[in-house]
Formats: sequence, C-alpha cells, structure tokens
Amino acid sequence: MRILLISDHADPLAEIGSREAGGQNIYVHNLSYFLSRLGVSVDVYTRWDNKNKSEVVKVNEHYRVIRVKAGPKRYIPRDNFLELVDEFADNIMQRIRNKKMNYSIIFSNYWFSAKIALKIEKKLKLPIVHLYHSIGKIRYETLKKLGLLKNNHLVFQERMKTELEIAMNCARIISTSPVEKKIIENIFNIDPDKICVIPIGVDIDLFHPIKNKSLIKIDDRIDAATFNKCILYVGRFERRKGIGTLLFAFNEILRKHPSSILIIIGGGKGKDQKEMEAEELQHYCRIVDELNIKEKVKFLGPKKQKSLIRYYNIADVVVVPSYYEPFGIVPLEAMACGTPVVASNTGGLKYTVKNGVTGLLALPRNYKDLADKILKVLDKNKNCYSDNCLKRIENKFTWKIISKDIIKLFDTIAKK
Repeated sequence: MRILLISDHADPLAEIGSREAGGQNIYVHNLSYFLSRLGVSVDVYTRWDNKNKSEVVKVNEHYRVIRVKAGPKRYIPRDNFLELVDEFADNIMQRIRNKKMNYSIIFSNYWFSAKIALKIEKKLKLPIVHLYHSIGKIRYETLKKLGLLKNNHLVFQERMKTELEIAMNCARIISTSPVEKKIIENIFNIDPDKICVIPIGVDIDLFHPIKNKSLIKIDDRIDAATFNKCILYVGRFERRKGIGTLLFAFNEILRKHPSSILIIIGGGKGKDQKEMEAEELQHYCRIVDELNIKEKVKFLGPKKQKSLIRYYNIADVVVVPSYYEPFGIVPLEAMACGTPVVASNTGGLKYTVKNGVTGLLALPRNYKDLADKILKVLDKNKNCYSDNCLKRIENKFTWKIISKDIIKLFDTIAKK
C-alpha cells in the first residue's frame, strides 16, 4: 500500500516552533514514520518553502517527504496559502505523471489540503481520507468571541465551504476524539459511520519517565534549590492558549505555595515568528510585572522536542489552559512522562485528560477555578497520578496502536 499524504503548509521535517510549525507537523511525521515501520509506503507532499531544502527527502525505505513548488521558495503565512492551491495541485499531478507513481489512498490534512485533494482525486480516481486538525466554524466562533478575529472573513467563508465539501465527498473522516466526532456530525450533518475516531499519538521512545530526577539538567536560568513546586506550560504564544489566565492563576497559587515556580516554554524560532509573537510576549510580561511575580515566572523560549522530556519530568503539573483546543499533543507528552495535567474542560482536552485520574479539568478562562484545580493536583503527591498517566498512554495513545488502526481503516477503504 502506498499513501499520498497531503500536508500543504506543515512540513513534517520542519523544526517545531519555527514559523507556524506545531502539532500538525508532529502528527504527520510520526504517523508517516510509524506507518513506514509497518511496511506502508508514505509520500508526504508539502509546500517547498525554502530554497535551501531538498526537493525530496528519503526518511527511510518507505517514507519520503516531497516538496512541491507553489509560489516562491520562502515562508508564506498560512492564511495566504489559498492563492497557491491550484499551482500546488497542478505540480503534484505533474510529478505523479512524470514519475508514474501509483497510490492507494489520498490522505488530506487540514482544509487547504482538502482543496488540493478534491482537485486531484477525480484525475487519480482515488478515495480520500480527511483529518480536519481544527474546524473552521469552531475556530471562527472562538476567535470572534475572544475579539481576536482579523479581517479574514472571506478566508473563513472559503474554509467552511471547503470543509463541508470534503465531508460530503471523502470516503472517510478521521476524528481525533469522540468530542470532535460529535462536532463534525452536527456541523456537517453527515452519517456518524463515515467518521472514525483515531486519536493523535505520542512517541514513548522520546517521552518517558526519567527515574533519577535529581540528575536532570535544565536551563541555567533556573536554580532547582529555589523552588519546591514546578508548574509547566508548553506551547505557542497565542491569546487563545490562555497563558494570561494561567499567570493570574499562578498568582493565586503563590499564596499557598510561595516557593513555586512557573516555567513557560514556547514562542517561535526565527525572526518572522518572533516578530509575530512579540506583542503577545509583551502582553504576558506586563501581567507578570503588574502582579509582581517576575522572580517566579521563567520564560525560557522554545525548546527542541528531545529536550522537553527533562522539563516534563521535573514538573509537578503541566497546565494546558487553552480557551479552545481541538486535541492537544502537550497533555500526551506530559502523561507519557508520568506527569499529571490540568487542562481546560474544552475540545479534545476533555478526552485526552481523564478528569480525576490523569489530572483535572478546569473551566476555560476562569483563573480562580484553574488555580483551584492546580492546587488540588499539587497537594497530592505526583506519584498518585503517574501510574494512571502511563497506563492511559500505553492503552490508547502510542503510535504503535494508532498506526495499526490507521492501516485497518486504509485497508478497508482500499478494498472497496
């Protein structure tokens, strides 16, 4: 079986944290890699966004990344990608014809990829499997509610139209949680049997408990002797991620645990990404100054995936305070390290974090409730949650399990 996987803007080999590189990049790379280990061939078609990158990268015998020319070979913001869709689709088709490639299934990721898939599927006569990653209507309503909606109403209209079209015309939709499955059913009014719940996974070879935590080396800016409770945030600097809510919650926590520390890992890499997020960082720094908690809050910037394991292991709790989150990979990475999670009771977080078992769920945008839930976790020994966290990951969220479920789905569709 050979899969044509489209991940238009999310190059699976991009450095995480650089220029909009995040959860989708991680998902596409890990899924492709673990499918390839099971003998499934995967070609990932992504936009060629840097002239210094190779056109084709052979990751292993069965997994290749193929960069497609669409616009200039430089970074273009994701929201400007719409005008490049036709060129992207044409160049995929040209390569497939020139190389005489044969595929079993088109697997599209995100709505731009859906537009591309719909353009090429009639020519290739192949079934499409689609994964939304996030749903336009939900994102639009969330940003509007937060007052963060920019002047991109036409893009959202086109997105919602495309997401309905792919729902009607694809062979199957992969939903990452039962929560998202219900949302897809209701928004697009489609047969529930067309939607298959297969969650995002976590690489347990990369994220796992470190037995001797006293030997863990972290950032030189942090003196382990100065704190007795460590609260950790990992993620982008976006208003919807709820960092402001977390800062106010942390101020409440300090009243009971004055020797606590809040570590914030995130923010982008590269000049463009840093400029995009500079305003957000300034906003958070103002809150820190107003609350007079500067000595207790450490902004460490972005960290490579392989170094995150150290921070997850030293943390007493990882907090995901998003106002809305379609799924969220951070809770999985934390739980794979045996660390409990306090997350907002919204979106896919309601599924990944088992309330009272692997952590606690808090009301979104409510710093007092968030503080209360964090305190409840801190007041229990971390080990009370660790075994539950590890069991939940091992039973539901390893890539070994998920890649096998994906293969079963693809086999069923390919045989029809």
